Amino acid sequence: MLVQFTLDGETLEAEEGSRLSDLLIMKNSAVPHVCYHQQLGAIQTCDTCMVEADGKLVRACATTITAAMKILTQSGKAKSAQRVAFDHILANHLLYCTVCDNNNGNCTVHNATDRMALEHQKIPFKPKPYK
Repeated sequence: MLVQFTLDGETLEAEEGSRLSDLLIMKNSAVPHVCYHQQLGAIQTCDTCMVEADGKLVRACATTITAAMKILTQSGKAKSAQRVAFDHILANHLLYCTVCDNNNGNCTVHNATDRMALEHQKIPFKPKPYK
């Protein structure tokens, strides 16, 4: 059954119970999704897809659309939660995307960095003490 809901102030319709992440991917949203894959479903390990749904911070990958839901992807709370989660991921990566050999458009971390317009990481990369 189709239901109406609000996404960043825009009234939309979608199949009730469909995953919010799938809708955001289809709309080419700026919300990052590092661990989510449409065929695998909600893994819920990276927290980069945090959005506000009806005033609460939730993972978009684990949220299903319901009637009259109000979703904010660009609110201060949502953006801050996305950034904190992504900073923890970047702590394990040396953020040199422009010179990385894997910068071929197929790197989830690079694509999320680009979408989020990040130029530096807040948590410095610490090399592992082993090879």
